[in-house]
Amino acid sequence: AMSVTVLVIFSLAFLVSIIPTYRYVESFFVQSVKYDDNPLFVGSVDMEHHVSIIRAYYGRMAKIGNSWETIDNLVQGMFINGHVVGKRIGFYGSNGFCLFNFFVERDSPQIWVSGSVLVGNVICVTIITLSYASVNARTKKSSNLAGQHNKALIAKNKTLHRKLSCIIATDVISWVSFFLVWLIHTLELFATSSWYSFFSIIILPANSIINPLIILED
Repeated sequence: AMSVTVLVIFSLAFLVSIIPTYRYVESFFVQSVKYDDNPLFVGSVDMEHHVSIIRAYYGRMAKIGNSWETIDNLVQGMFINGHVVGKRIGFYGSNGFCLFNFFVERDSPQIWVSGSVLVGNVICVTIITLSYASVNARTKKSSNLAGQHNKALIAKNKTLHRKLSCIIATDVISWVSFFLVWLIHTLELFATSSWYSFFSIIILPANSIINPLIILED
């Protein structure tokens, strides 16, 4: 049952990760598109500038709409033989892939969103840690009383507590350290922008992977 649960979780995570590639929702993720081999488009061009360039190229047109799919179809006619080359997509975030940007400048309106999410995560991790510490103390006392003559039960409880302690510890280390780096960046104590990809691509996903492995450990 546990292996099936883990498989379902990974399957759902995979489906969520490929949502940005679905053309009907790409407008929520794609910020700009750059074409290296077309002088009509200079630099990374967002949707609004795409519409302006397309209108100037084709002349007076009806409403184009807010869809990258429609824009892509019209852009094809601006290339030789309709073959778009040198196309690079810019997602919302700080890198060339779909990654929400928590490390924004202090005067950016997005700082309230990123700050609220991270503070909320730290509060949740703190509540979980304190709750587990309380539950752990109570269950350890009761299990010792009930199973003082049952060594197998005591060993089983110790294993369970060790696994839960490891899960809580990995969550605390991952999210608290990420929050501290964000706080350093926001307060402009020193530049931490280069750390963002490391935390977002390695540390936080690794934490999510480690937890099931700890649970499945014999």
